[in-house]
Amino acid sequence: MREDQDRFRRYRPRADVEQRRRVIVALLRQHPDGLTAREICEATGVSKYLTASAISGLFTRGVLHKCGHRYVLTVLDPHEA
Repeated sequence: MREDQDRFRRYRPRADVEQRRRVIVALLRQHPDGLTAREICEATGVSKYLTASAISGLFTRGVLHKCGHRYVLTVLDPHEA
């Protein structure tokens, strides 16, 4: 039982990160002009540190880019917009 709990704890943070990223992507879909990191933080209710981490991961993967101080979703296919 103890091993199962330890294993669950190891994988849960990754699931939490992915959930935060999905929330940010959904939020940015509602704001095509983008949002600042602060606006994303306030809208999601997630701490500044965790929001910055999730944004960084999305940026690194090319899911979003910066336009001035705002983060905007990257459009990979013009038909998806």
